Formats: sequence, structure tokens, C-alpha cells
Amino acid sequence: MTMPRTILFCLPSISRVGGGVSEAARLQALALAARPEAVVSVLTFHDEHFDRDLAAWRGIPVRAFRTFGPRSFSFAPGMLLALLRERPVLVHVHGVWQFQCLAVYLWSLVTGGRYVVTPHGMLEKWIRARSPRLKWLVSNLYQNRFLRRASAFQVLTMREIEDVKDFRRTGQSVDVVPNYVAVFSRDDHRPSWWRDEDEGRDVFLFLGRIHEKKGCLELCRAWEDVCASNPDFRDRSLLVFCGWIDGLPGFEDQVKALNARFGNAVFAGPQYGAGKQRSLSCASFFILPSKSEGLPMSVLEAWSALVPVLMTDECNLPEGFTRDAAIRTGPDRVAIAASLLQAAGLSGERRTTLQRNGLLLLQEKYSEESVRDALLRMYDNASVSP
Repeated sequence: MTMPRTILFCLPSISRVGGGVSEAARLQALALAARPEAVVSVLTFHDEHFDRDLAAWRGIPVRAFRTFGPRSFSFAPGMLLALLRERPVLVHVHGVWQFQCLAVYLWSLVTGGRYVVTPHGMLEKWIRARSPRLKWLVSNLYQNRFLRRASAFQVLTMREIEDVKDFRRTGQSVDVVPNYVAVFSRDDHRPSWWRDEDEGRDVFLFLGRIHEKKGCLELCRAWEDVCASNPDFRDRSLLVFCGWIDGLPGFEDQVKALNARFGNAVFAGPQYGAGKQRSLSCASFFILPSKSEGLPMSVLEAWSALVPVLMTDECNLPEGFTRDAAIRTGPDRVAIAASLLQAAGLSGERRTTLQRNGLLLLQEKYSEESVRDALLRMYDNASVSP
């Protein structure tokens, strides 16, 4: 098999700041670096957690560049200069809308170099409708040309093919290569947010970015509705939010108000490493009532941890429903409330079935080996594409 000598990842962040995009790219890089055909290195922007989280990349060469101006764009001329100096054989761009796209586009114009793009769901219509004037400006200045010049797209789901349709040129390759997650190691120590009175309760865990699109506000309202009308659910259930707040001021106070009223809600803040492992290990259910996703790493992590999943169709994992590995919820408070009651009423046998089916689906479709091999094929094709 003919492989590029070097695969250079360009992405906005390699740290926790980048959320699921950083984690997906990290796991891809580690999987590729384990193969002798691939020499992987990374260019990224420097952020406040870079130094703390660099070790998780396990020796893969990473260079981070100072940025200027708003973080939403992250102007970093050093990244462009590094690309022009190194002249990599193939660049893999993770994420869109930020400066790494412009840097790679200009590098390609100057050198003729090839690149592939993973949008990570950032071309989904819900995302494009946010800050439409700014996105229109970026698209027309360079991003549309950047996308059409790419040798290939890596999309995470079949649904995402439709999201990139408007940005492709005729004949441009689109490869469906999903994310994968590392094998879960259970940790039976209680997480830092655990309280003695939580023992024996069903723990409904939200793990990820606290953002409008994730349905966090609707989940709080649904929890209030169910607890107010169903004392049995109230007394044997616990809602836990693990994540960082992004654009929802006052959210922590809302969770505190729920707890003051019902005694069963916790805002635990961001959880990493052992804290994340312990939070998943004690969860009875994982819930993601999202309005927009690429392919959520958190759902794959829940399946790996043998936690039954409640998710929306917008999570883009339809096989979770067809394979009986997840409970369908919706992005509104009524649908979420119904799914909470449905989950709480499941028998032990039914919960075990969801756990087993989720793990089997993960092993069959979202394994490290299958994702790595698909990426290598995509790189091969991109290197020889017209």
C-alpha cells in the first residue's frame, strides 16, 4: 500500500478547549501513529490548557501557535509559515470556520499540496444558521474555495453527506469514517460530586459542553415537569451535568434551583481523566437531547462504559435505535420528560439489553482498527486524486 510519508493534522485545539473535535482527532492520530506507514504530526493554536493536555497525545509531535484577535477565528500567521516551510505531503484539516482552513488553503495554492477536510458536523444547517452574517462573510472570503479545493471530505455519518453537498465540486470524494473511542476502564470510586444521599438513585448523566444546541435548558425544564408531577421519580432519580458552560449564563444557578426544590440535581462542572471515568461508572443512564451534532463522542463513550443511552435523532446515530442500543428522546421538554419516565421504568433485564447492544454496536462499527484502516484508504485515494 502506498502511503504519504507524513500526515499533518491541522486543528484549532488539541486540548479540552476543543471538546469532541480534539478528542476525535487525538484518537485518530494515535491510531495512525501505531502503523509504520504513517508519520503523524500536528499544527494547532495555543490555548490555556495546551500544556496540561499535551501529554495525552503520547509523544506525537505537536506545535502550537500564538493567535491574535477573537478566538472564534484564531488568526495565527505562524501556522501558515510552518506549512510553507514543511511542505507536507498531505494535510488533514479538522474543523471549519477558523484560521487553520485559510492557512491550509493558501499553502495549497502556493505549493499545490493536497488536503482532506473533516467538518465534524460544523456544516450542519443548524450551525450555519448561527451568526449567519459572519459565516456568510467567511464562506465568501475563502471557506467555499477552501472546501472545493480539498481532495476529499471525511464525514462522520451518512447524514453529514447532505451537509457538505452544497460545498462540494463535481467528483469530489466523500468518505464516511466515524469516530471511535478508547476502551473504557471502569472506576468504582465515587466522583467528587457524589453525595451520600445519592446512593441507590438512578443517575441521569449529561456529559459534555453546556450549550444551547445540546438541549440542556430543555432537559432542566423536563426534569422540573417530571419531578413536580411524579414524587416516586423525584425521590429515586438524580440529574447530573458534567461539562463546561458555553454561552448559557446562569445555567449553574438553574441547576441549583432545581436541587433546592427537588433535592436531586447537581452541576458538577467539567470532568476529565479519573473524574470522567468515575462519573460514567456510576451513571444509570446517559442523556443527550441535542438539536445538532456531527457524531457525538459522548454517546460512544457511554456505550463503551455500558451506560444505557437516551438521545435524539439529531445525534446522527440511527443504528442506535435500529439495533436497540438507545432510547429515542426529542429536543423539546415534553419529549424529554416522556423519555425520562420511560427509562426510569425499565426493568433490570431491559437495561442490560441496552447495555449489551450498545457495546456490540460500538465494537462492530466504531473500533480503532476499522477507523484507522478507513482513514488510510482515504489518504491513499486523496494522494492520487485529480
